Amino acid sequence: MSAAQSADAAPLPSPAMPPGTVFPADAPIAAIIAAIEEHGFAVVTHAADPALVDAANADFDPYLDKVQLGRTDFAGFKTRRINNLIAKSPACGRIAMHPVVMQVCDHFLLPHCVRYHLHVTSLIELGPGERAQEIHRDQSIYPVRYPAPPMTVATIWAMEDFTPINGGTNVAPGSHRWEHERKPQPHEMVATVMPRGSVLIYLGNVLHGSGTNASNATRRAMTLQYNLGWLRQEENQYLSLPPDVARTLPVELQKLVGYDFGGSYLGFVEAGHPLALTGEAPHDMARTSVEAEAAKDRVELFDIAPATGAKHTSIVVHRDPATG
Repeated sequence: MSAAQSADAAPLPSPAMPPGTVFPADAPIAAIIAAIEEHGFAVVTHAADPALVDAANADFDPYLDKVQLGRTDFAGFKTRRINNLIAKSPACGRIAMHPVVMQVCDHFLLPHCVRYHLHVTSLIELGPGERAQEIHRDQSIYPVRYPAPPMTVATIWAMEDFTPINGGTNVAPGSHRWEHERKPQPHEMVATVMPRGSVLIYLGNVLHGSGTNASNATRRAMTLQYNLGWLRQEENQYLSLPPDVARTLPVELQKLVGYDFGGSYLGFVEAGHPLALTGEAPHDMARTSVEAEAAKDRVELFDIAPATGAKHTSIVVHRDPATG
């Protein structure tokens, strides 16, 4: 993503995660969501089966071996990246639909859209000596002034152990509520330390960035992000996964990457439902669906209007007083 809205430099983080932000894989989902509400992020340890992580890494290795190192401060000069992970790895597709992640997306995104979509997929491997990334917000790709509601939910999966010295993601707890201009001080940052197969789940309005890899080995992470279905996805999933590729995926994954209505009359094709292109829906020429029409009545509205005398437009969530 762009480095827009990033801080000038990455402050050195504290090695300690805040209490109540790290959970076992069988933790109650309500506790995980409560932590994300308060801090903007949570870590779920050993969330992915080791065999699934092995399979994904094996799927990615041939592609990663062929790519060049990054060439910008933001992308890193000792970092390798690949995208379009769903097309490259069936195991990645399974991880993308992890039930804990889906429940977090349901909580934070679904109130504001008919459905959410897979936003971007990326495998990021930091080489030894890579410097810390600039601190940024993922959803700063959208022209939004903060504080603003979360429009994306992100996950960073540890495909290798995240240690105190190999570049675990630095995050600023509570920054999802910060004002637009505020930048984190060193004591306000923490480094993510988690074992292989664990996942950092955070909101798109949280300030973060990869850490310095001071080890003599690589640090591999997989980021899978999700956004409101009425927003443009960061990664063009429809060119990355054209119908002939998408039809090989499970139907629910086809919908997740975008072969579904993002809202009432939002995202149709000439044949009707986008799934008609993969053979999973009839060519009925319908421009919406019963599900999309039913869901639009529960969606909370965003108010997009400048405050009186303000130079900038703000986004707030409008809730019906009768429903809270």
